[in-house]
Amino acid sequence: MSFSVDFVPSTETQDLSYHDKINYILTRVIQRSIVVLETSLTPKEEMGLIEKTMKQINFKDFNGIRLVSFDSGETLRRTKLFGRSSNTRTFTIVAPNDAVSILKDDRGILSIKFNR
Repeated sequence: MSFSVDFVPSTETQDLSYHDKINYILTRVIQRSIVVLETSLTPKEEMGLIEKTMKQINFKDFNGIRLVSFDSGETLRRTKLFGRSSNTRTFTIVAPNDAVSILKDDRGILSIKFNR
């Protein structure tokens, strides 16, 4: 079984509504794509994606997603969130559950193993 990897810039999803963004991601994952989003999902978007995924699970064709947000450690810009500022850039990986194993070591290196 083969998978493709879609690197999605923030400009692709920034103007999508909450529901459209979730559908955009889930449609690609169901079609056997590993989606790498340039920006992280909000907690609400993550929850919505998980909820919609649970409704789509079909153990014959689709058994769920693997969702990982990763802090790259790069300085990007200062943003305020709940009174705290952040200097780091994050990205999100959403993949078919059976497509990858994702490991993060103690140095912060993210390793992705593609399953067959």
